[in-house]
This record gives sequence, structure tokens and C-alpha cells, in this order.
Amino acid sequence: MFDHIMKTKSKLLFRAIFKKEKGQTAKIIVGFIVLGLFLAGSYWFFHSIFNYLVTVEDIGLLLIDKALSLGFLAFGIMLIISNIISSISTLFRSPETQYLLSTPMTREHVFRIKFMDNLFYSSWATLVVGVPLFVAYCVVHNLAWFYYPLMGLIIFIPFLLIPAYLGSFFSMLLFLTTRKIKMGWTVFLFILLGAAAAVFYLKTGLSSQLLLNVEGNLYVLNYYLRQLGSSSFPYLPNVWISEALKAARNSSVPDLVFYSLCLISTAAAGWVLLREAVKKIYFPSWLAAAEIISRKNKRAKKLKPQRGFLWTILFPFPKDMRVLMVKDIRLFLRSPNQWSQFTILMVLLILYLVNLRIVPRRIDDRFWQTITTFGNFAFCGYILATLSVRFVYPSISLEGKSFWSILSSPMSPRRLFWEKFWVAFLIFFLLAEFVAILSNVMLAQSGFMTALTAIGIFLMSISLTSLSVGLGILFPSFEEDNPGKIASSGGGMIAALISLVYVGLIVVVLAIPTHKYGLYLIFQGKYPGHAIIFGIIATVLINAVATIVPLRLGLAAVSKIET
Repeated sequence: MFDHIMKTKSKLLFRAIFKKEKGQTAKIIVGFIVLGLFLAGSYWFFHSIFNYLVTVEDIGLLLIDKALSLGFLAFGIMLIISNIISSISTLFRSPETQYLLSTPMTREHVFRIKFMDNLFYSSWATLVVGVPLFVAYCVVHNLAWFYYPLMGLIIFIPFLLIPAYLGSFFSMLLFLTTRKIKMGWTVFLFILLGAAAAVFYLKTGLSSQLLLNVEGNLYVLNYYLRQLGSSSFPYLPNVWISEALKAARNSSVPDLVFYSLCLISTAAAGWVLLREAVKKIYFPSWLAAAEIISRKNKRAKKLKPQRGFLWTILFPFPKDMRVLMVKDIRLFLRSPNQWSQFTILMVLLILYLVNLRIVPRRIDDRFWQTITTFGNFAFCGYILATLSVRFVYPSISLEGKSFWSILSSPMSPRRLFWEKFWVAFLIFFLLAEFVAILSNVMLAQSGFMTALTAIGIFLMSISLTSLSVGLGILFPSFEEDNPGKIASSGGGMIAALISLVYVGLIVVVLAIPTHKYGLYLIFQGKYPGHAIIFGIIATVLINAVATIVPLRLGLAAVSKIET
């Protein structure tokens, strides 16, 4: 039965991609074009960085190794978080899981089936970014062709599996803990422990002394350079990946075999340990999740409609739209699938802001000023794109059967469309603007740079919200109630890739004229009027296309549904 279900799932996936419906072929073509452009752009970006660093004498290769280690560490943390959040719905709250557990199939087989679903939904984005990074690294260092499939198998498969094991285990532990402690306090405790572990690693595992004061202190500089060539905590998968790539670059077969076996053996041992945990705690944790759902349903029946603070502060909007806005915000706050991941992202943002204090405050070189400012701007845009795809894109699909109730009501579906837009824009614009301005103040940026960043975030908020809302109604999934799965669907992938491409374009078209203007202020050469005009025109056009096109397509799709 297990083999039959896996074959059926693969057939359903194939039919979902290649089903013969009107417009399906166009969607597939657009999706592959966007994916190809994103992969090509990512490859060019990573290749440019690696190609530059290898020319830096003495420390270029050390910087590449350290950047790879830290990059895979960040990927690993995000994968663990993504697997935890996704497994809450996939392993515990999915109707399919409930059905499979009622069949003669063993609980271990049920877990394996849902674990594969969870692994796919949580890991595809990492592969999309990781593959061009890996290929760029191999090309820059002229590695032989057989390293591409070999390193891909021994690096990416174990690296994706290890966080998936941890995420599944922590989600089971989470629901078991809720039998003793309330759900909110349990999640808060897990987040607090994760934040404490992250702070501990940042405090003990990273050498930030170089950033504090290197001038005139060669001892600190030499200490930092020694740290670049070594790992302060060599028992993490990100370090093994970095060392394996380093061994491949240096043609060191013993080191390559050793670190590859570290990854493979850890993945194999993790599966054995997870299987034992599944036998003992998976079904009890599933029962605990079912009890939580039952208690929430009982409380929901007792709730009475009331007008409170949200109703008051949203007074500028029409009453019918205001009702939906209050409903969406309250449902968001009551759904662990939503607010738990949002809280984790906020913790990561706080860690980012806290660690900005180690970045030099006063940089005289205009080039590095531009790099620092627009690096921070790109990060804020990336966070905004992540939030919009994860929380805004699924918003219309999450209406589910209620969407058809709205169609039969006097309220126009266009109201629902604009309600989703305004809720998302107001919340994420205020959040991203706060992070952008605060980070610029912490980096001691000029008033001009701070204002430029604030304007850029405002434009990004409009465009990214429009992209997610518009594409959300173009590729709806009303039958799916898991926002993580909706965001990881084909339409969600298209929205994510378009959003990231948009952020990259805006950063580039604003950074180039800004850098040239900074050089003009220093050297008093030719005024870069053409670059500034081109930057302004390009920014306006890109934002106009990213805002108007998805909104018009979304409204047209709503009109078709309405008729």
C-alpha cells in the first residue's frame, strides 16, 4: 500500500504540472522562463563574487570558505524553521494524514509519506538558490565535470535531509509539550531557546574583532586571518560542506572523503534516530494536535461577534471591507501556521539588527558606503519579498469555500481583492520601513541614503504586495488550507522568483547612479546626469510594470470568476 500511494502521488504531481487545461501550458512556459532567468541571474551573481574573491591575494580563498560556511549555516537554520512550520500542517493537521492513519497502513509508513511531502514543500527554495551557487563555485575553481553530480549528491541530499529530520522531531516534541503547557507558551519557549542558541553561536563562533578596530593593531588582524582559515565549531553540517568544497578545490581526496562521510553518516544516523522517535511519539503527538484542534473548535462556537480596537483603527475603510480586514487579522493571530513563522522571522530580524552594531560606523570610501547601504537595502527587500510570498500570496486561497459564499453575497469579489491588498500593504510596509530606517541609523548613514532607502522600501511594498495578491488570484488553491503548501506551489514559486528578480533589479538601478553621484561629489568630475535620469526612469518603469500588470491580471481574473 505504501508503494501504491507513492506511485499515485508521483502521477498526481505529473498530471498537475502537465494537465491539459486552458492556459495551463502558458503557465508552465512562464514558470520555466522565470525559473531560468532566476537561475541565470543567481549564477551570474555568485560567479561574479567568487571570480573577484579569487583575485584577492592571501585572504580571497579564505573569505570564500568562510562565506560558504556562514551561508550554509543560514540555509540550515531557515530549513529547520521551514520544516517545523510546514510539518505542523503536513504531519499533523492534514486531512490526508487523518485518513491514512485510519487505514491498515502502519504509522511509520504514514509518517514516511507525509515526511516526503514536507521535505519537498520546505526545501525547493534552497535548491533553487543552492544549485547556481554550487555551479558557480565549481566553474570559478575549474573543477572537473564529475565533481558536479558527485558533490551535488553528497552535499545537497544530506544537507536537505538533516534539517528535515530535526524539523519533524521538533514538531512532534512541540505537540507533546502542549499537553503540559499551553500552545502559545510552548511556541514562545521553543523560539526563546532557538534565539538563545543563535546568540550563543554568534557570540562564541564568529570573530568580529576585525570590524571593531584593526588600524594599528596587527595582532588583531593576524588573529582574525587565522580564524578565517579555521572553524571555531567544526561539528556542524555547514562546516563539513565548506571543507568538502575546499578539499575538492585542492584535490585533497582524503579530506573530501572524510567530510563527505561526515555528511552522509549524519544523515543516515538521523534517519535511524527519527524512525525510533516516530515509533514512540508520532502518534501521541498527533493525538495531542487533534486535541488542540478540538478545543479551538469548541471555543470558536462560543465566540460572539464584537467590535474592538481593530474595528476602530480601520475606520477609513468601508464597513464591508473593514469586516473582512478584522477577520483576516484575527484569523492570522489565532493560526499557529501563520503567527509562529511570522514570529520566527521577526526574531531573525532582531538578530540582524543586533549584529549590525559590529559593522563599522564610519566608512570614508564611497564604494563601500554604497555597498553597505544597498546591501542593507537588498536585505530589507528580500525580507519584504519573503513575507509577501509566504503570507500575502496564499491569502485569497485561504478563503477556501468561503470565497464562493462571498460570490453569492451582495459584496463584490473586487472588494475582497482590494481588502487583501490593503491589509498586506499596511502591515508589511510599516514593518519593512521601520527595519530599513532603524538599520540605516545604526549604520550611521547620511540623511540622503536613509531617505533613498525609505523611498525604495515604499515602492517595493506597493509592487511586492501587488505581485503576491495578483498572482494569488491567478493561481488559486481553494481546496488547500495549508498556507505553506500554497506558497510552495507552482504559482507560489513563480511569485517568489518574480519578487526576487524585481528586488534585484531595483537594487541595481538605484545603486549604480547613487555610486556615480558619490564619486562626483569626491572628484568633482562630470556630473552623472544621464545615469541619474536613467535610474529614475528605470525605477519608475519597473515599479509600474510590477504594480499595474499583476493588479490588472488579478482584477481580470476576479471578473471572470464573478461572471
